Amino acid sequence: MDAKFNLTQGPILKKLVTMAMPIMATSFFQMAFNLADMFWLGRLGSDAVAAAGTAGLFFWLSMALIFIGRMGAQIGVSQNMGKGDPKAAKGFAQNSFAVSLVLGVAFTTVILIFPNQLLGFFDLEADVALQARQYLVTTAFALPFIFAHQVISGAFIGFGNTKIPFYINSLGLAVNIAITPLFIFTFDMGIVGAGIATVIASALNLTLKVYAMKWYKKRPFPDYRILAKPDGASVRQIFKWGAPIGIESALFTMLFMIVTRLVSDFGTGALAAQRVGSQVESLAWMMAGGFSSAITAFMGQNFGAKKYGRMRKAYKLSLMVMGSYGAFIGIVLFVFAAPLVGIFLEDPDYIVFGVEYLRVFAFTQLLFCMEEVAAGSFRGRGLTYKPTVVSITCNILRVAMAYIMVFVFDFGLIGIWIGIAISVTIRSSWMIIWYKINQAKSLPKHDEDTALTPQ
Repeated sequence: MDAKFNLTQGPILKKLVTMAMPIMATSFFQMAFNLADMFWLGRLGSDAVAAAGTAGLFFWLSMALIFIGRMGAQIGVSQNMGKGDPKAAKGFAQNSFAVSLVLGVAFTTVILIFPNQLLGFFDLEADVALQARQYLVTTAFALPFIFAHQVISGAFIGFGNTKIPFYINSLGLAVNIAITPLFIFTFDMGIVGAGIATVIASALNLTLKVYAMKWYKKRPFPDYRILAKPDGASVRQIFKWGAPIGIESALFTMLFMIVTRLVSDFGTGALAAQRVGSQVESLAWMMAGGFSSAITAFMGQNFGAKKYGRMRKAYKLSLMVMGSYGAFIGIVLFVFAAPLVGIFLEDPDYIVFGVEYLRVFAFTQLLFCMEEVAAGSFRGRGLTYKPTVVSITCNILRVAMAYIMVFVFDFGLIGIWIGIAISVTIRSSWMIIWYKINQAKSLPKHDEDTALTPQ
């Protein structure tokens, strides 16, 4: 393996930063696209923002299935490359692609058949419901492309090459940003135009990644097959790694939908404010997620190579880096809440809702960014079920706390934000503490130690 992509050797912080920066930059561009998309939709009115935000929850739900294939590729490739077994690594990359493509087509089919039933849960106002259905059905055609190109990204990241996914994702997002206003306003297609732009950009993204995986000179495997015959043992292992993450993501989204249903009782302005607030807050969670993906690959390669001391040092350094970033973002969200929300919403009452959202969640950013380090470290070792246990428990608590704050303490809309923030703080603290305890008990302190205790 090229030394540049070998994460088991070289300066730890340099390797982590080199790995993480392209992934985090991709997350930044994704956030920029989301904000640009929301900005253009905002010119159509708050109803369009609320409609896209509600329909977008089902694409968030699709991440549960995307994670199965992506994490199967990322963990399988990273651990086997660390072991020095590129043939097995390629097998996981190919089988993950097949799994993800099937899941993507199946999920898209469900959306196309049952759009009204899916959106009916939210009891939207008539105009918002119509626009949400249009956006959901149109953008659904992008999902098979998204499922497939996410798996190829996972294979590249597991191999240690994060730059290729970054370049391609950035180009895809740039195209999406450029053509979205063209379809919305020039072609006068409204919210449907935003969906069409996403489909085109997603198809381009997949095309370029297939080319990179098959013909790029620094591709991970010289003879990668897109439609290889699935191997039963590999597919089962992919689901073993990916299913806990998928279940975690699915339940998180479904529980978030329940909270969104509660938010909808406060009107379209509350829904629009939630949409804007969550996208601005993604300054933290998309970057933290990107770093988490990098440390998953780092831990995977070093776990496969039995470099346990190196893993310990990487975890400590990562906590310091992401803790500092989380503190910075928390300050930004609190101090600049009003001007940030004002970019996307014009109604003064709606802006107040968004400001309250950002200022409450500002206090969760430091621990949340550190939580993502712990979660990524668990996943790199193949212990994907541990973050799932924490997340599911605390996301159920999230719904309970939101309802308590609204109906018991009568805090109104801000009570929902406070309840969620409390559950996030508990989740982050639990994840960080559990990884620290698990690391002390089961991970040898030095690279030369080879005996693992039960995990």
